[in-house]
Amino acid sequence: MTLERKWVSGLRPMQAMAVLYGEGNVEASRELVDGLSWQIFEGPERKPLTGLRRAMTGFVFWLMQKTTREDMRTGPDGKTVVAYRNRILEYTKHPYTSTLLQPSNGDTAFLVEGGDPMNAIYMLLSPEVHRSAGLWDRLLLDSVPSRDVQIRFAWETRLTYEFAAQRLKRGEPVRIKAFAAGTGLSVILTCDRLLRDGHDPKLIRAVISDRDIAHCNKTIRLIEKLPRLRELIDRTGDAASGIFARAEDIFQEPSTAEREQPYHVVTAVGILEYFVGHTYTTTEERLGEGTPSGSPNAEDLLRAVANATAAGGHLIMNTHRESVATRILEVFGKRFRYRTPANLAALAASAGFKSIGTRFSGNVYDALVFEKEA
Repeated sequence: MTLERKWVSGLRPMQAMAVLYGEGNVEASRELVDGLSWQIFEGPERKPLTGLRRAMTGFVFWLMQKTTREDMRTGPDGKTVVAYRNRILEYTKHPYTSTLLQPSNGDTAFLVEGGDPMNAIYMLLSPEVHRSAGLWDRLLLDSVPSRDVQIRFAWETRLTYEFAAQRLKRGEPVRIKAFAAGTGLSVILTCDRLLRDGHDPKLIRAVISDRDIAHCNKTIRLIEKLPRLRELIDRTGDAASGIFARAEDIFQEPSTAEREQPYHVVTAVGILEYFVGHTYTTTEERLGEGTPSGSPNAEDLLRAVANATAAGGHLIMNTHRESVATRILEVFGKRFRYRTPANLAALAASAGFKSIGTRFSGNVYDALVFEKEA
């Protein structure tokens, strides 16, 4: 059982996301965090979609192929970019459709951007928001791959909490780092739970990094609304404990002043599927466009992650497996690199990590844990 939260009742996923990261709406934001925390740590475990919902993805893939058209446009820099038109999606007027139909800029052209789109999917973990979701919310935000994203997010949060709590129970400090974390909601929920359980905030250091400064600003705006976390905000990056959100290029070597001690719990979730290396196939290979190459690649990313991870530290990552569900996104120009757990283990080994188990397997994603060898 979960308590009814009056400020959240009636909010749909995109509305809930706007409330969570927007100005004001303090009570509703707190209720959303409480609802997400309850579902992840105490509620019934959500399962990957099966049966008719899974079978329908083949029909949806065929329908999107038949009804989607490319639209050539001139971008802000004067270059030609590809956008997409689809009358079915446009008819819904659902704000999530812009994620699929609108082109991205520059080197993000093929990425499914994190931040707002992913957070809208996460909102469905809140029992109240899930009950208020409409038809198009369920079709777009609770689809086969989206359900996997929700469960992957829940496991990322649980695992981060589990490894952090192990150290704190021994009276040892814990340092947490989330790479390419968007707004860092998983880390926020982890730290909130650790404090709720009575752990000493002076032993907790968490760094949330993302290349987009707008995501970092949303992170701070949310934390400022949460009583347990508000005092943990580190605005300079100089504190020994607390939560610090910063814009960061994973591949840019930090200056001496910015270097920190290595981290005990590290996450790199939802990012490797865009980098080549140690795959069993890629979108390009499937479409007959040849094997993609270039740098930075997946091994470059894992080296950067390894450099930030303490010996014996835990790394949480995910696979990305080919399925009809992911091909739907390929219709809209998205490009993915597909890995099994074995592919991911080989990639991790290249940077000195050993696998210590798969914690979740779904239709598209698996959540795996690795330990950095001494």
